Amino acid sequence: MADTTFHYSALVKRAITGLIFGAIAGAIELWFFKHDLAHFLAAVVVGPLYMVSLVVFVDRLRPSGGKVLLGSVLGVCAAIVWWAIAVQATDQFVLAAVAGGCFGAAYVWSESRKKT
Repeated sequence: MADTTFHYSALVKRAITGLIFGAIAGAIELWFFKHDLAHFLAAVVVGPLYMVSLVVFVDRLRPSGGKVLLGSVLGVCAAIVWWAIAVQATDQFVLAAVAGGCFGAAYVWSESRKKT
């Protein structure tokens, strides 16, 4: 059963962390890969979106199994939002979804290893 106490400090911390990671990823896309401003804005939007959804769905609901799978699904959702803002090209959709799923699962897996 889900825990009834919810700490909003974790939500705020993850949102700030997502904003920082998103800004770093967006800056890398601008400076190193010479993408346009839409890529930067997409990364800044998707970073907090992914981290906040992690807090809401993983930390709040505390699923007994499948945290990595849930992180992967949330990563795919975040990648779809990033694709919709930045790219909007059909040939890049699958690449964005696969990358989002892999990075989402890897992040949740690494977080779960820290707690044990």
